[in-house]
Amino acid sequence: MKTIALVVLFAVLVSCQDSEEKRAERVRKYREECVQETKVDPALIDKADAGDFADTRELKCFAKCFYTKAGFFSEKGELLLDVVKTKIPPEHEREKALTIIELCKDLKGSDACETAYAIHKCYFQNAHAAQLHKN
Repeated sequence: MKTIALVVLFAVLVSCQDSEEKRAERVRKYREECVQETKVDPALIDKADAGDFADTRELKCFAKCFYTKAGFFSEKGELLLDVVKTKIPPEHEREKALTIIELCKDLKGSDACETAYAIHKCYFQNAHAAQLHKN
């Protein structure tokens, strides 16, 4: 019986690791594709990842491109809230994430790039303030 439990536990752990690796690979792929499509300077993405958001058209359209490829935005630039809620990363505390999503979901810009950027910036800033990552 212990052997079966260990095999099941191992399978679950491998599955989780595989999912994390696949997710990381998709993120890299989307980033590369969107850098090519939007011509954004990758340094601006790195700065945004650290909380320093440049107010450039390229970075805003990068956010839209990335979220569209990830399935969070429709081709029309509309936030797909149900999809976002199902794709909360496992390292985030779900209830806090849902609260932040509710806070940011209705932000609108003058176009899809502006909207994606506003929602991303809102979520990022609030996620860090709320210490959203599990330890």
